[in-house]
Amino acid sequence: MVKSIAVDKNKTEIQDQREPKINLFSHLKIFQIIGFNWIILLIGTVGSTGYGVIPVIVNYVLGDLIKTFTNANSNQEMLGESVDQVCVKLTIIAFCGGVGFLIQQLFQNWANVRIGTSLREAYMSALIQQEVHFFEIRKIGSLMSCLTEDIPKIQDVFTNEFNIFMQEIMQFIVGLILSLVCDWKMTLLFISTIPLTLISHTTMSIISTHLIKKMTLLTRTSAGVANEITTCLRTIRSMAGEKTELTRYGIELKELNKVGFIRSTVHGVAFGFAAVVVWGTVALTFWYSGHQAVLGLTSLASLFQVFGMMLIGCISLIRSATFFPQLMKSYVSETHLLKVILRKPAIPISGGKQIPVDQIRGNIDFEKVCFTYPSRPQQQVLTDFSLKIKQGQTVALVGPSGSGKSTVVGLLERFYSPQQGRIFLDGEDLTDLDPIFLHKQIGIVEQEPVLFSKSIRYNIAYAIGVENVSQEEIEQAAKLANAHQFIMDLHDGYDTMLGEKGVSLSGGQKQRIAIARALLQNPKILLLDEATSALDTESERLVQQALENLMKNRTTICIAHRLTTVINSDVICVLTKGVIREMGTHQQLLNIENGIYKNLALKQMLGNDESQQAENQEEDTIDNDKINP
Repeated sequence: MVKSIAVDKNKTEIQDQREPKINLFSHLKIFQIIGFNWIILLIGTVGSTGYGVIPVIVNYVLGDLIKTFTNANSNQEMLGESVDQVCVKLTIIAFCGGVGFLIQQLFQNWANVRIGTSLREAYMSALIQQEVHFFEIRKIGSLMSCLTEDIPKIQDVFTNEFNIFMQEIMQFIVGLILSLVCDWKMTLLFISTIPLTLISHTTMSIISTHLIKKMTLLTRTSAGVANEITTCLRTIRSMAGEKTELTRYGIELKELNKVGFIRSTVHGVAFGFAAVVVWGTVALTFWYSGHQAVLGLTSLASLFQVFGMMLIGCISLIRSATFFPQLMKSYVSETHLLKVILRKPAIPISGGKQIPVDQIRGNIDFEKVCFTYPSRPQQQVLTDFSLKIKQGQTVALVGPSGSGKSTVVGLLERFYSPQQGRIFLDGEDLTDLDPIFLHKQIGIVEQEPVLFSKSIRYNIAYAIGVENVSQEEIEQAAKLANAHQFIMDLHDGYDTMLGEKGVSLSGGQKQRIAIARALLQNPKILLLDEATSALDTESERLVQQALENLMKNRTTICIAHRLTTVINSDVICVLTKGVIREMGTHQQLLNIENGIYKNLALKQMLGNDESQQAENQEEDTIDNDKINP
């Protein structure tokens, strides 16, 4: 029994019990994903650090020039030679700095792109392998934000922020070493207050980590609300709900602003304290070293060198602290990625037995299947459900909404696993079969078929790939699906690009494209889920003709509310509350006195009669208006 999630009664969201626990060691997976890109990154870092220490070295070289100028024994010739030497050194430093900057930019940008690609590939590879229910308990906007927000943050920290951090640290280290060589007493005074700065930034990082996690969660929540508003805009507009939705979105933003203000305050206090400490130290050191120079205990050149290098170094050290809040953001973003990358799906997408295609007959057997959705464990959807479907039979599932019809289809496609009982295909347990192999044997046409924002040719050939099928085969499938004519009427024919989810086509046209896709797939088993329920009369006629072509010599399971579409089925199963209450042909079920199917048929016939009368009255009214204007 697979136990995927639990519902916390005190919270509105559903907790995924299969979600991995992420700790510090889990983040090593990120380094594994990045792989050899670390070499590229390190080369860029070497160039970055080389470029970063230039200000300190320049300060040190200029200090030597000052020594010459302040030396009482220096003559004009010595001063000229010293200036020439310094110019040569500065030229060499400038050249090395240019090379370092070139290496930094070249390898940093290269590493940035490669790291982003590696992370996106790993994330999408893990995401697409998750079971269907994984997506049912999550907001799609939240999952996509990993690609649009989290990965760019990780890229930035691993490349740009890390290089800047190394520049700042190397400036401090090199400045410290050279300063100790020049005047160790002055240097020790300069660095005496560094521990206070480090304590301040450590405290800030700890507090900031918690606040960043909270801000990220609130940002995702507000993004989810915004996504829902834009997706449901037609409904909102029709019910004049704009003000309500803006208020709901504003509540989320208000909480986000509150946490953001607290975080900004913490950062401001920490950096402000560090600035006071550093500049206070600068004043103290300048006072001390100035008096030392007046007393002749140190030279002006040493004062210039140490003061300049340590000032650069300490400022760099303060700036380097900005890396840690960014690192914490990256840590939170990595956690979001790893919760998907390290999660093992409840139902794998591949692996298992494959039956030779020529041996597949299409016999299906549900054996005492019990099922509840993990998000609603208290609600039994199917109870001891048993059904045998023979090769080539057409079996219709009818019944009220929530009776379990679509669940039967979902279980057959292995979108879910039953808690009890088994499902067989030609005597083989579905759990033993390779899911990819299984899905290739099943074709499906739904009430709202999913089409991709690609060409019509791509959509028809999707199941087997455009490269594996000829144009003639695509057109033949379209003709059998009654789709060829309307496709040819389009400006670009089969190369016509569809909008998102095929929005540029009518419902009937989308259905016929889906039927052509299933025909080209040539499955052994066909699933029809309310395939004609949302169509007008003419579209339904064309689609029904196409479905008849598709259903020939295939085991078919048909879900329908409109009983007129299942009259010719070999077997009709009437479900209520996950149990088959009646089963037989259309005529057999009509002969059951007070039967569920018979009552459904009578209600639909009555509804159709009333609709026809209303249409006739409307036509009479129009005719009278024409006669008596």
